[in-house]
Amino acid sequence: MKHDPSLISTEDVDGAPVRIGAAVMVVRTEPDDVLSERFLGRVGVVVALVFDDPPSQYPADPLIQVRVAGVGEDLFFAREIVEVPQGHFVAFGSSSSG
Repeated sequence: MKHDPSLISTEDVDGAPVRIGAAVMVVRTEPDDVLSERFLGRVGVVVALVFDDPPSQYPADPLIQVRVAGVGEDLFFAREIVEVPQGHFVAFGSSSSG
């Protein structure tokens, strides 16, 4: 069995670009970014930071695992997500009268 050198953190890491539990929107910032269209423009929650190569990525350059309700989870680069202000995040499945 091969040892997996990656590090997956489900807790905040000092120096990381986002915090666990942060509300984020998936965006395309580069024309050649390969993003799943089902995540594009959706708001989700950061659930983990993944360091495939800890010596070169830790702490500032992780892949960011985002969970989008009703869609699933995927990994994104920091440039592919933007934080959503807390007042603008509406939990999926909730209802509000306008």
